[in-house]
Parts: sequence; C-alpha cells; structure tokens
Amino acid sequence: MRTILNLFGKSPFGPLQSHMRKVYECAMEVPPLFEALLAGDQDRIAELSGKLSRLEHEADEIKNDIRRNLPKSVFLPVDRRDLLALLAVQDAIADLAEDLGILLTMRRLTTPEALRDLLQVLVQKATAVCTEANRLMDELDELVETSFSGPQAEKVSRIVDNLGVLEHECDKVQWQFATRIFEIEDQLSAGELWMWLKIGNKIGDLANAAENVGKRLSLMLQV
Repeated sequence: MRTILNLFGKSPFGPLQSHMRKVYECAMEVPPLFEALLAGDQDRIAELSGKLSRLEHEADEIKNDIRRNLPKSVFLPVDRRDLLALLAVQDAIADLAEDLGILLTMRRLTTPEALRDLLQVLVQKATAVCTEANRLMDELDELVETSFSGPQAEKVSRIVDNLGVLEHECDKVQWQFATRIFEIEDQLSAGELWMWLKIGNKIGDLANAAENVGKRLSLMLQV
C-alpha cells in the first residue's frame, strides 16, 4: 500500500505547506487593502478584494485536492484526522482575509483620524501572527527528518510559543481599537459604528486563526 509519504513526497506535511503558502498570500494582501482604505482609494479596494477572492479560491482548490487525495488509511507519524484539522484551521486564514476584502467593498468608509494609527498597528500585529504561522509550517520538513525530536522540535515549540505572544499583543491592540471606536461613537452613524467594530473583530479573528495553526500543530505533535 502506498503511503501519504509516497503520494505527496518526503513529508506528510508537504501538501499542507503548499496550502499554507497560498493562505499566506491571502493574508499578505490585507495590509495593502487597508492602505487603500486609508488613502480613500475605493477602486484599489475593489481590485484587491477581487484578488483576495481569487487567491482564496486557489487555496480552496488546494484544500479540496488534499481532501480528495488523502487516503483513508495511511501509515503516518500523525493521524489523518489531525492533518485535516490542521488544513481547516489554515483555511480559516484565507477565508477571513477574503471576508475583510468583501467587507470593505460593502460601503465607502472614511477613516476617522482617531482610528488611523491604531488601525495600522492592528493590521500589522495580525499579519505578523500570520507570518509566524507560515514560518512554523516551513519548519516541518526538518521536523519530520528528525523524527519529531531534538533541537528542531524545540525550535518548533519556540515558534508555537511566539505565536501565542504575538496573538496576545494583537488582542491588546484590538481592545484599544474597540475602545477608541466607542470614544468617538457620537461622530459615527450606526452603520459606520457597526462597520468599524466588524472590521476590528475580523482583523482580530485573522490573528486568532493564525495562532490556531500553532495550537493545532502542537496538539498533533505534542511539541
């Protein structure tokens, strides 16, 4: 019987790494999206939203291909169900990035001066968590080669821990951003208030999804 190692290369994580790279492409379109928002460039927002939808679709195609081709019975150092669970948490990153693109096309928003700096920091913090999650997945080939032990396992464990630190930093900025929104709520319409709170929550969710990659991997490998 061929194993997933035969089907997908040396590492059982190879296909998930390919998926994560596409997911990460989605996440990296979020900063330009908000740069366009701050610049008031609605055409650029629409362009980037369309690009995000295309990238998310490409990530879905990779995800579906993995699900179709992953055998139901394989000899692996990790359980098939765990691989699929990791795939799902990665996929959430792409979905949330696309959601942000769609959200910013729903209505034209002018960014209040009081929100601009915190919004930029929030986006930076959230995408930093995504970058660390992508780095984590890139380390897995060497982890397989070392049989999930030794210095490489310790390195992966440190990255997982750092994901938690980065996500916590993002949480703090998200709280500051929400607080600032309520400080200026008398300057906002009901629709604007809803939109800004939704935007803040979605950016925070993006960071949470990236941290979940580390949590899921840690549970899978017990590193």
